[in-house]
Amino acid sequence: MQYCGRSECAEPPRQPVWVRSWQGNRDKSRCAGDRRSMAQRDNFYLPDDLYYDRKDHLWARVESGGVRVGLDMFGQKAAGTVAYIKLLPAGKAVAKGRAFGSLEAGKYIGPLKAPVGGRIAEVNPEVLATPRLVNTDPYGAAWFVVIEPNNLEQDLADLAHGPDVQVWLDQEVEDYRSKGLLKEES
Repeated sequence: MQYCGRSECAEPPRQPVWVRSWQGNRDKSRCAGDRRSMAQRDNFYLPDDLYYDRKDHLWARVESGGVRVGLDMFGQKAAGTVAYIKLLPAGKAVAKGRAFGSLEAGKYIGPLKAPVGGRIAEVNPEVLATPRLVNTDPYGAAWFVVIEPNNLEQDLADLAHGPDVQVWLDQEVEDYRSKGLLKEES
Protein backbone atom coordinates (compact mmCIF):
# COMPACT_ATOMS: atom_id res chain seq x y z
CA MET A 1 0.00 0.00 0.00
CA GLN A 2 1.27 3.47 -0.85
CA TYR A 3 -0.06 6.69 0.55
CA CYS A 4 1.83 9.32 -1.43
CA GLY A 5 2.24 7.55 -4.76
CA ARG A 6 5.99 6.98 -4.48
CA SER A 7 7.45 3.50 -4.10
CA GLU A 8 9.58 4.44 -1.07
CA CYS A 9 6.39 5.21 0.82
CA ALA A 10 5.12 1.64 0.93
CA GLU A 11 3.81 0.78 4.37
CA PRO A 12 5.97 -1.48 6.54
CA PRO A 13 4.61 -5.01 6.99
CA ARG A 14 3.07 -6.48 10.14
CA GLN A 15 1.88 -3.30 11.79
CA PRO A 16 -1.67 -2.82 13.00
CA VAL A 17 -3.87 -0.73 10.73
CA TRP A 18 -4.03 2.12 13.26
CA VAL A 19 -0.19 2.31 13.28
CA ARG A 20 -0.07 2.68 9.50
CA SER A 21 -2.88 5.21 9.69
CA TRP A 22 -1.19 7.17 12.46
CA GLN A 23 2.18 7.21 10.72
CA GLY A 24 1.11 7.95 7.19
CA ASN A 25 -2.39 9.21 6.86
CA ARG A 26 -2.24 11.91 9.51
CA ASP A 27 -0.54 14.12 6.92
CA LYS A 28 -0.59 12.64 3.44
CA SER A 29 2.07 15.06 2.21
CA ARG A 30 4.67 13.31 4.34
CA CYS A 31 6.79 10.48 3.00
CA ALA A 32 8.30 7.53 4.85
CA GLY A 33 11.42 9.50 5.70
CA ASP A 34 9.28 12.14 7.40
CA ARG A 35 7.22 9.73 9.51
CA ARG A 36 7.33 10.00 13.24
CA SER A 37 9.36 7.27 14.87
CA MET A 38 8.04 4.76 17.36
CA ALA A 39 9.35 2.71 20.19
CA GLN A 40 8.37 -0.87 19.42
CA ARG A 41 8.63 -4.10 21.32
CA ASP A 42 6.67 -7.21 20.39
CA ASN A 43 3.16 -5.93 19.61
CA PHE A 44 3.52 -2.68 21.54
CA TYR A 45 3.95 0.60 19.68
CA LEU A 46 4.62 3.91 21.43
CA PRO A 47 5.17 7.01 19.28
CA ASP A 48 8.32 8.58 20.69
CA ASP A 49 7.27 12.15 19.94
CA LEU A 50 4.74 11.91 22.78
CA TYR A 51 5.48 12.16 26.50
CA TYR A 52 4.63 9.18 28.74
CA ASP A 53 3.76 8.83 32.38
CA ARG A 54 5.85 5.77 33.29
CA LYS A 55 3.63 4.74 36.19
CA ASP A 56 0.14 5.22 34.80
CA HIS A 57 0.77 4.59 31.08
CA LEU A 58 -0.80 7.82 29.93
CA TRP A 59 0.55 9.75 26.95
CA ALA A 60 0.69 13.52 26.63
CA ARG A 61 0.85 15.41 23.32
CA VAL A 62 1.84 19.06 23.60
CA GLU A 63 -0.29 21.21 21.30
CA SER A 64 -0.91 24.91 21.04
CA GLY A 65 -3.15 25.79 23.93
CA GLY A 66 -2.81 22.58 25.87
CA VAL A 67 -1.75 19.00 26.42
CA ARG A 68 -3.89 16.23 24.93
CA VAL A 69 -3.92 13.09 27.15
CA GLY A 70 -4.71 9.44 26.40
CA LEU A 71 -3.85 5.89 27.46
CA ASP A 72 -0.81 4.34 25.77
CA MET A 73 -0.93 1.01 23.95
CA PHE A 74 0.81 -0.88 26.75
CA GLY A 75 -1.68 0.46 29.29
CA GLN A 76 -4.73 -0.33 27.17
CA LYS A 77 -3.54 -3.87 26.50
CA ALA A 78 -2.84 -4.40 30.20
CA ALA A 79 -6.29 -3.01 31.11
CA GLY A 80 -8.17 -5.14 28.60
CA THR A 81 -11.34 -4.19 26.77
CA VAL A 82 -12.46 -0.75 27.95
CA ALA A 83 -16.14 -0.67 28.90
CA TYR A 84 -16.67 2.67 30.65
CA ILE A 85 -14.90 6.01 31.04
CA LYS A 86 -15.86 8.88 33.33
CA LEU A 87 -14.08 12.25 33.05
CA LEU A 88 -14.15 15.51 35.00
CA PRO A 89 -15.90 18.30 33.09
CA ALA A 90 -14.12 21.07 31.22
CA GLY A 91 -13.18 23.95 33.48
CA LYS A 92 -12.15 21.79 36.44
CA ALA A 93 -8.65 22.15 37.85
CA VAL A 94 -6.55 19.01 38.13
CA ALA A 95 -3.19 18.53 39.85
CA LYS A 96 -0.45 16.44 38.32
CA GLY A 97 -0.81 12.87 39.58
CA ARG A 98 -4.42 13.37 40.65
CA ALA A 99 -7.47 11.78 39.02
CA PHE A 100 -9.13 13.55 36.10
CA GLY A 101 -11.41 10.58 35.54
CA SER A 102 -11.77 6.84 35.83
CA LEU A 103 -11.69 3.84 33.54
CA GLU A 104 -13.38 0.44 33.76
CA ALA A 105 -11.99 -2.40 31.67
CA GLY A 106 -11.80 -6.17 31.70
CA LYS A 107 -8.64 -6.25 33.85
CA TYR A 108 -8.58 -2.78 35.43
CA ILE A 109 -10.91 -0.46 37.27
CA GLY A 110 -9.39 2.71 38.60
CA PRO A 111 -8.40 6.34 38.24
CA LEU A 112 -6.91 8.14 35.26
CA LYS A 113 -4.21 10.43 36.71
CA ALA A 114 -3.11 13.64 35.06
CA PRO A 115 0.45 13.61 33.66
CA VAL A 116 0.44 17.43 33.89
CA GLY A 117 -1.37 19.82 36.19
CA GLY A 118 -3.70 22.57 35.06
CA ARG A 119 -7.28 23.18 33.99
CA ILE A 120 -9.28 20.78 31.83
CA ALA A 121 -9.97 22.74 28.66
CA GLU A 122 -11.72 20.04 26.66
CA VAL A 123 -13.26 16.60 27.20
CA ASN A 124 -13.54 14.09 24.36
CA PRO A 125 -17.25 13.20 23.96
CA GLU A 126 -16.38 10.54 21.37
CA VAL A 127 -14.37 8.41 23.83
CA LEU A 128 -17.13 8.79 26.44
CA ALA A 129 -19.71 7.51 23.95
CA THR A 130 -17.45 4.77 22.55
CA PRO A 131 -14.94 3.66 25.22
CA ARG A 132 -13.59 0.83 23.02
CA LEU A 133 -11.84 3.51 20.94
CA VAL A 134 -9.11 3.24 23.59
CA ASN A 135 -8.48 -0.32 22.37
CA THR A 136 -8.69 0.45 18.66
CA ASP A 137 -7.21 3.93 18.25
CA PRO A 138 -5.16 4.75 21.38
CA TYR A 139 -3.17 7.62 19.83
CA GLY A 140 -5.92 9.08 17.67
CA ALA A 141 -9.63 9.35 18.44
CA ALA A 142 -9.28 7.87 21.94
CA TRP A 143 -7.80 10.87 23.76
CA PHE A 144 -9.47 11.74 27.06
CA VAL A 145 -8.92 15.42 27.83
CA VAL A 146 -6.94 18.50 26.86
CA ILE A 147 -5.32 20.19 29.86
CA GLU A 148 -4.19 23.82 29.87
CA PRO A 149 -1.02 23.30 31.91
CA ASN A 150 0.12 25.36 34.89
CA ASN A 151 3.78 24.38 34.83
CA LEU A 152 4.41 22.54 31.57
CA GLU A 153 8.22 22.41 31.53
CA GLN A 154 8.46 21.07 35.08
CA ASP A 155 5.70 18.48 34.52
CA LEU A 156 7.17 17.24 31.22
CA ALA A 157 10.60 16.77 32.83
CA ASP A 158 9.16 13.83 34.80
CA LEU A 159 7.80 12.04 31.71
CA ALA A 160 9.55 9.68 29.26
CA HIS A 161 10.19 11.20 25.83
CA GLY A 162 12.24 10.60 22.68
CA PRO A 163 14.89 7.85 22.93
CA ASP A 164 13.95 7.24 26.59
CA VAL A 165 10.63 5.78 25.42
CA GLN A 166 12.28 2.69 23.88
CA VAL A 167 14.36 2.07 27.01
CA TRP A 168 11.28 2.43 29.21
CA LEU A 169 9.16 0.16 26.98
CA ASP A 170 11.84 -2.55 27.01
CA GLN A 171 12.00 -2.36 30.81
CA GLU A 172 8.22 -2.53 31.16
CA VAL A 173 7.95 -5.59 28.93
CA GLU A 174 10.70 -7.38 30.88
CA ASP A 175 9.17 -6.37 34.22
CA TYR A 176 5.71 -7.63 33.24
CA ARG A 177 7.21 -10.88 31.92
CA SER A 178 9.21 -11.47 35.10
CA LYS A 179 5.96 -11.12 37.09
CA GLY A 180 4.15 -13.54 34.78
CA LEU A 181 1.79 -10.81 33.55
CA LEU A 182 2.95 -10.92 29.94
CA LYS A 183 3.64 -13.93 27.74
CA GLU A 184 6.76 -14.33 25.63
CA GLU A 185 6.11 -13.46 21.95
CA SER A 186 6.46 -16.41 19.59
